[in-house]
Amino acid sequence: MAKLKGKAKADFLKRMAKGRKAAAKKTKTKTKTKRKPKTKTVIKSKPKRKSMVSRRKSFTRRARRGGKTIGSSLKTGVIGEVVKGIGAGSLVNVVMSRVAPNSSITPIASTGAAFLAGGLVGGAANLVLSGGLSQLGIFGGSASAPQQEFGV
Repeated sequence: MAKLKGKAKADFLKRMAKGRKAAAKKTKTKTKTKRKPKTKTVIKSKPKRKSMVSRRKSFTRRARRGGKTIGSSLKTGVIGEVVKGIGAGSLVNVVMSRVAPNSSITPIASTGAAFLAGGLVGGAANLVLSGGLSQLGIFGGSASAPQQEFGV
């Protein structure tokens, strides 16, 4: 807005003065507004400051927890599947030896259980651990009977 000079400035000041007088004559009526009920403000207590010694202790504790434990590493991945397969095969082998001793189905059942529990990796691990394909009686191999030792 441009700066007013001369007569224009005088007219403007008269209009402003007239407006002020009119505003002063009017009485303002106050309207009552409902006030909201005051709510209590809850002041939270500040937590106590930790000393530097206790801060360092908590930091070093967190850093030590980072690595995997031996138990958790045996449950995951390929090693976990191998452990499941060998465990299932051994369990079926023990049960079959109690239920039907010297049964020809025992090696096949233990390998099947290993495949079901540990997948392909678990079944293969159990098969290798128990003596390979000759143990199953496939490819010309025969299931060998347990050998007796003669004492002197």
